[in-house]
Amino acid sequence: MSHEQHEQSLRSRIAPHRRLVLLGVSAVALIGLFVAAYLLVPGASWNRSDSGGRGESVLPSVNIDVDEGGGGSGKPPALGMQFHGTWDTYYQGSGATPNAMFTKHLDQLAAHGVKLLRVDAGWSASQPRDETPRLSSSYNQRIKRVLDEAGNRDMDVLLTLWRSPEWARPASGGANQFPIDPKDIAPWATWMAKTFGDRVAAWQIWNEPNLVEFTGVEDDNDRVEKYVPILKSASQGIKAGDSDAVVVFGGPAQNDDVFIEQCYELGAKKFFDIMAVHPYQGDQTREPEAPDPGKKYYTSHFATIADVMKQYGDDTKPVWWTEFGYSVHSNENVPQDMSWRKGVDSEQTSGDYLRRTFELARKQYPQVKAIFVYTAYRQGTDPYGHESGYSMLQPDGTPRQQLTMLRDYMNRFDQSRQS
Repeated sequence: MSHEQHEQSLRSRIAPHRRLVLLGVSAVALIGLFVAAYLLVPGASWNRSDSGGRGESVLPSVNIDVDEGGGGSGKPPALGMQFHGTWDTYYQGSGATPNAMFTKHLDQLAAHGVKLLRVDAGWSASQPRDETPRLSSSYNQRIKRVLDEAGNRDMDVLLTLWRSPEWARPASGGANQFPIDPKDIAPWATWMAKTFGDRVAAWQIWNEPNLVEFTGVEDDNDRVEKYVPILKSASQGIKAGDSDAVVVFGGPAQNDDVFIEQCYELGAKKFFDIMAVHPYQGDQTREPEAPDPGKKYYTSHFATIADVMKQYGDDTKPVWWTEFGYSVHSNENVPQDMSWRKGVDSEQTSGDYLRRTFELARKQYPQVKAIFVYTAYRQGTDPYGHESGYSMLQPDGTPRQQLTMLRDYMNRFDQSRQS
């Protein structure tokens, strides 16, 4: 079979499913809702490729009513996990050869029922010069490795595109900044989609674009005005490379309804297929069900996001919580004015709060089809242990209690994982 015939064969199998996802934002809203339920329940697969030993797309192993998929009174959202699989942490030196921890961690995530991985891809590392990226570069080989190994374990990948290369960003500041010209990201996005699109379930445009730390933009309004053109450019670039691609909003930190509404006002609706937020509790000692006092740093403030989406006629779009978690560490040395650095006291508490968060979404927020827990593993740099405290795995692959608790919780709803 020629390359062209192979590609056509792939499209004939996957395009109907992917098109149905996109119809969720068109006039055929009910079909979009069905596919969100079909594709994103634990045990379902967005298989787009024969490579890596992944066969054809398969139906979920459990029959689910349309209204129950991924929320409402039926199943909880699908279990996703952040996996920093392109970071040096997982490689031997600066090359693309993974270390033993890479394999152990992926194996454990798969064994614990994780079906979705969120992986960050840095534009700055993938295309360091203003020329066509090289697939042979160490960094792009890392992306390929993660996608191949995820596929081998029947896990789908949400790839987050962000971090501007030096040639495209302001002279001062680091890679987290927005590019000067939003159009510069489009050719790279097209190349990424053409190169990796058959192995990527969805593409997220930037990470927490409502924060100065991840944009380099000090003014709140300026961040909105700069982000929407980047979203547009990257989205159009991706779909030029893969017309069936699914684009995910940038996942603002916490339930920032103001930022999201302002993006809608500037026409963002046309350039993404799935809404995303990072609804962390600002103070993680607070229980997940704590009533919303009107503050974006409460998980329950998500209701305002749903209201904004409805206001702009976008309430049939699926929502993913693309980052969420409870860090385990002592708060003894955390300054009183840094409540966002607080964590919970034990793995048991973290697991309980995570489980209750999935229950909160299941019962109250049927739009939420997937929750990506932060994170599989991270070596922290802060003095309080907050970053490393999110880790669900030890370096040797030993699962922490909260990961096991999440597996057991999800097993209650997925008979295919019962022994």
